[in-house]
Amino acid sequence: MTFKISLFNKTLILSDLKRFWWVSALYTLALMAYIPFSHLMKAMGMEVQNITWIQDTIDRMLSFSQDDVQAILICTVPVLMAALIFRYLQVDKSAVMMHSLPIKRSSHYASHCLAGFILLIIPAVLNSLIMILLDYFTVLGSFYTLPKIVTWLGLNIFFCLFFYSIAVLVGMFTGSSVAQIVFTYIIQILPIGIYVLLKFSLEQLLFGFGEVPYSLFIEDKYPLFLLFNSAFLRNPHMAGWLLAYILTAAAFLVLGWFVYKHRRLETAGDIIAFPAFYPAFKYGMTFCLMLVGGTYFCGASRQSLPMLILGYVIASALGYFVAEILIHKSFRVLHLYKGYLYYALVIVILLGGLSLDVSGFVKRVPSPEEVEKVYFGYNYNDWFYFEKEKNPEFLESRYQDSGYFEDNPPILLESQENIAGVIELQKHLIKERKREAGSSRYIIYTLKNGDYILRQYNINEADQSDAAFLKPIYESLEYKKLKFPAMRLVPEDIKLMSVRDDRSGKQPVNLTGTKDIRELTELLKNEGIKMSYEDMTSSRDSYMRISVLENNKRNEQNILVQSSFTSLLNWLKDKGYYDQFALHLEDIESVELEKVEDRAYSDNAATPSRVTINEREVIEELLNIDPSTNYISNDVSARFNIRNHVWSKRVSLEAGVSPKLKGYFAELEKDN
Repeated sequence: MTFKISLFNKTLILSDLKRFWWVSALYTLALMAYIPFSHLMKAMGMEVQNITWIQDTIDRMLSFSQDDVQAILICTVPVLMAALIFRYLQVDKSAVMMHSLPIKRSSHYASHCLAGFILLIIPAVLNSLIMILLDYFTVLGSFYTLPKIVTWLGLNIFFCLFFYSIAVLVGMFTGSSVAQIVFTYIIQILPIGIYVLLKFSLEQLLFGFGEVPYSLFIEDKYPLFLLFNSAFLRNPHMAGWLLAYILTAAAFLVLGWFVYKHRRLETAGDIIAFPAFYPAFKYGMTFCLMLVGGTYFCGASRQSLPMLILGYVIASALGYFVAEILIHKSFRVLHLYKGYLYYALVIVILLGGLSLDVSGFVKRVPSPEEVEKVYFGYNYNDWFYFEKEKNPEFLESRYQDSGYFEDNPPILLESQENIAGVIELQKHLIKERKREAGSSRYIIYTLKNGDYILRQYNINEADQSDAAFLKPIYESLEYKKLKFPAMRLVPEDIKLMSVRDDRSGKQPVNLTGTKDIRELTELLKNEGIKMSYEDMTSSRDSYMRISVLENNKRNEQNILVQSSFTSLLNWLKDKGYYDQFALHLEDIESVELEKVEDRAYSDNAATPSRVTINEREVIEELLNIDPSTNYISNDVSARFNIRNHVWSKRVSLEAGVSPKLKGYFAELEKDN
């Protein structure tokens, strides 16, 4: 009892409650308007067909699974409350007056902390009571349950406590309320922000540096992002994380109490309350602004290394001298330039070491004997959870697809031929040092000693030098089995196969017979085995596809049928299936040509110009011509008028075509 009396002062608590009740009242009204009353209005005006939608909306609000006003309130109100409660610390006269009272510092701190926490939990408790009453006496009884309300109350208090504890701790280190609010948010995003900015810089300075996505980590484990994550309650480890953060919040409050006891009153108004932290603030601000400036200048100049360095110089100088201005409360800080020169010297040494690759990072290539397997794909998360963590179920739960890895196995190559091929490809990429063209691809080695080597390069499948190294890998049976679902089909597991042509408008042909399914599956596998590198990387559109529905799966797999699948197409023709679904030249009645920009601005034009083609040979040429994939160029839209159907594709004006078709293009240009 003596401990309680000495630790909490009733007068201070009541004083804070009287001074800041209005914050709690406004927070209560905001929550009341947005949650229980909003739910009541939706439920009272509901229609039968909207019941499921209303239930889903209410459930997402109560489980914090909806990024909305509620999350913004919880992010801001606790921080503002902490700044207001400890405002007296940031003003000279108030700090002296409050600490002249015959009350211990520990009692000051504990009483103000408790008062702020009471003001924060009252709105949540009142709204929970309102929801319970609405549950018993209104139509919301069909949507609310006591466990849902209690869950909402618990999460609300948890997030409020956590953000409040951070803001209180930050307030002990600064003498400005504005700085307290700003630093509270900066500290929460600082680790992720530094990682993103540093990663961008290393990608420019170290060729092959691999991007490690951070989205799943921050969504599941980082408090500020946890609040906006729609799936965090489904995480089986979430109870452990919540407990860890509750203990962390308590530790922040205890640390704040320790700092409060040693804080000097005369630091009120200073940006940093402890001179020992001046260097950390000064050089931390310099480093962070340097990364921001380098990222901005480099990004704006399309990854120009000189602009990256220029951004470093300008932003770091700005950050250093702004920090000095804030610390000394004066603009006369140019004479303090020596500190910046020391910082610049350290950065020059670091950048020089990176550019010279003193660590050997860029040229590090393992020997085939060291490698157990290699990942050669686009998705880091797939590799991380499947190979490194051995926890594919986690990612499947996030994707809400229990068969994700069965349908999309990571490209993990284990044959000695493919491992050696990837190593030779990496050596070629290091030698060429191409950054711009191609798509970004990961090369991640799993070494026999348990270590990993991760690199990321831009690889251009259309480039002949890259293709020479890619071809043996792509054409290997191991790669094809992982890349193409058709290679993994088991006839006995297939319930239905549908063959369709997206151009024709005809109904698909459904195959359910055991013999047809077995023969078609075998043909698909054989066609996959015979596929060349050129077929696998062709940009030509495939309009025919086979949808496969397996017995134990809900979703269909779609397999594209390429024009090079001659054996399969002949089988469909011999069986009489082809004519039932495929588009034939005779099915096309006419083709209309129209400039693409005319279609885009047809709302502003009176009548877009069109040219109609009825000549069969020209229609056949348009049907077989490769579509344009350059959506910036001045293309033509070819509209095929098919029986009871219309189909369109883009054709480039620069494509090599017959004189007759060129004449139609010229006629279209003339009309414009």
